[in-house]
Amino acid sequence: MDKYYITTPIYYVNAAPHIGHTYTTIAADVIKRYKQMQGFDVVLTTGTDEHGIKIQRSAEKAGQTPEAFTTAVAEEFSNTWKKFGFALDHEQRTTDPKHAANVQRLFKACLENGYIYKGSYTGFYSVVNEAFVPDAKEGDVDPETGQPLEKVTEENYFFKLSAFRDKLIELHENNPEFLQPETRRNEVLAFLKQDLADLSITRTTIKWGIPVPDEPGHVFYVWFDALMAYHTAVVEDGRWPADLHLIGKEIVRFHAVYWPAFLMAAGWELPKKIFAHGWLLFDNNKMSKSRGNIVRPEP
Repeated sequence: MDKYYITTPIYYVNAAPHIGHTYTTIAADVIKRYKQMQGFDVVLTTGTDEHGIKIQRSAEKAGQTPEAFTTAVAEEFSNTWKKFGFALDHEQRTTDPKHAANVQRLFKACLENGYIYKGSYTGFYSVVNEAFVPDAKEGDVDPETGQPLEKVTEENYFFKLSAFRDKLIELHENNPEFLQPETRRNEVLAFLKQDLADLSITRTTIKWGIPVPDEPGHVFYVWFDALMAYHTAVVEDGRWPADLHLIGKEIVRFHAVYWPAFLMAAGWELPKKIFAHGWLLFDNNKMSKSRGNIVRPEP
């Protein structure tokens, strides 16, 4: 029997699930059942992304430790999926020790292959999106949320993303089905045809994250950590690579640029396809926790 591996995003647990999360998970569940009807042996993974400064601050605001906070919210996600009766095979938490070991393994592979180096970085950070905003300056706000950016200066490890520019362009130009729909593919190609800066993949100004091997005080950047959850969930069962990553359009760059570059650097197989859907809107705005306009899911 042919195998098929599908994933939802690894959902960020700074607050309880909303219908945007449910929308994607319903779609993944439907695809799983359809592929099973076609005779495939299908595995469906979802999960929770539990590290980063936004989680750390949400826990502090709630008067909890990050461990207690993330466990409670991860359980809310799991209980919501049970109510809907989704046919999930894995709910991969990024706080799982098995996952931490796998992220460290990716780092070591990229380091040994010459694609990671240490340097100093100064930039403006979006706490909401857990990402640095290129070309931002003092006084700028997050272009998506309007929230203030935070200026950060710290010693980091960097990933040589610039070394993969041509390979990534080739990947997307020669494999038009790798990223769909076509509008998302065109956006990524336009991004790749600009100068591609190297990517900071560790942080020293926060504590809540997976520790970097042999580097006290360094933890991994949340996206270097979270993307590996797709791999962690199934690698021991020999189910990697993913046949389909189902995601929202706001995280296309992380999945269609950073993720394949990390895997190329390690010498590991790439996912076969990424599909990035649009957003559910509320008063013509994206529905999101940070905007406070979310709707809770009920079956």
